[in-house]
Amino acid sequence: MEGYLTAEISVSAVAHNVRLIRSRLQRGTLFCPAVKADCYGHGLQFVLPALQDADCLAVATPQEAIQVRQTGWTGDILAFFSPCAYQRESDITEALDELIAAKVSLTVVKPDDVHHVCASASRLGMRAKVHLKVDSGMHRSGVHVQSAVEIIELVGKHPQLELAGVYTHFATADEADKQYALNQLDCFRQAAAGLKCKPLLHAANSAALIDMPQSHLDMVRPGIALYGYQPSDEMHNKLPLRPVLRVLSRVMQVREVPAGAAAGYGLTRRFERATRLGLVPIGYADGYFRCLSNKAVMKIGQAYAPVAGRVSMDQTILDITDAGNVSIGQQVEVISDDPAAPNSVENLAKLAGTIPHEVTCRLGGRIRRVARVEDSRPTP
Repeated sequence: MEGYLTAEISVSAVAHNVRLIRSRLQRGTLFCPAVKADCYGHGLQFVLPALQDADCLAVATPQEAIQVRQTGWTGDILAFFSPCAYQRESDITEALDELIAAKVSLTVVKPDDVHHVCASASRLGMRAKVHLKVDSGMHRSGVHVQSAVEIIELVGKHPQLELAGVYTHFATADEADKQYALNQLDCFRQAAAGLKCKPLLHAANSAALIDMPQSHLDMVRPGIALYGYQPSDEMHNKLPLRPVLRVLSRVMQVREVPAGAAAGYGLTRRFERATRLGLVPIGYADGYFRCLSNKAVMKIGQAYAPVAGRVSMDQTILDITDAGNVSIGQQVEVISDDPAAPNSVENLAKLAGTIPHEVTCRLGGRIRRVARVEDSRPTP
């Protein structure tokens, strides 16, 4: 059944963005795209075909790691979250056994993590790869810089473990002032300077990859740039990225109201003239933010129709008075893949006071993801 809400995902746009990102890397720098949160809401099954030459894929949770492996991906997978955070010993054991058997590289941040991973690897008769997360100044997760060498030495005592990498994450790489990010990089380099072994060192997210080439180290972990969005408006450099996603719906009802009428919950939009209204079946349950009420627009044909009144859970009212002869069933472009359009992901994020990452990650399950047929895209 054809859905009334569709997100077109462009594999060619992902491939374009990958080429742009790779063009900024030195030969030999490994490429580890972040595919967590179902590829930032875009859909792993649609994005993965453009990432087949990646050196590694990065995910957040153990469950995501297993999902990636179940797609048939045979390359390296790095999971940022440690299953050792689970409270019950049986849960830790079960999760680690499954991840190690699936050859997922695991993040460790404390000695207990190392002991748990070692125990599971020994039980399975396998060697497990681990990456140590170092807190270089973001203070969100990771081992303190001064304790990093201690854990690295602990890993080295266990032949069942391979220290495959040491990494950190930047707090302010997407801001105009890079000084704190540069300080983090210096701190991380110092922590790694005394290592006797030579694991992969990695730190660069999308913002650092674009603006801080000195942070590329052995491997980069781009996220939002893969999907076609600038990390922030404060970037020193902006790549000609192509947004991957376009969300379409249809007009489900048309009505006329007289001058003085008002629409939506709370009657927050009152009309000064006789007005035609179109109803679109998308709302905040689908990730179309309620804070876009009376602010955002959607495109019908060549016209932009403003949101009239509050966004409801499942429906949004548009003022279609100036959109021409709109009819029931007519296509509506809810979110555009044109970064300059008023209904682009980036512009909707600005209206909502958030970031593109949240806009795409919040798109709900009722929105059917489909691969875009590049040469026959319909006009709204």
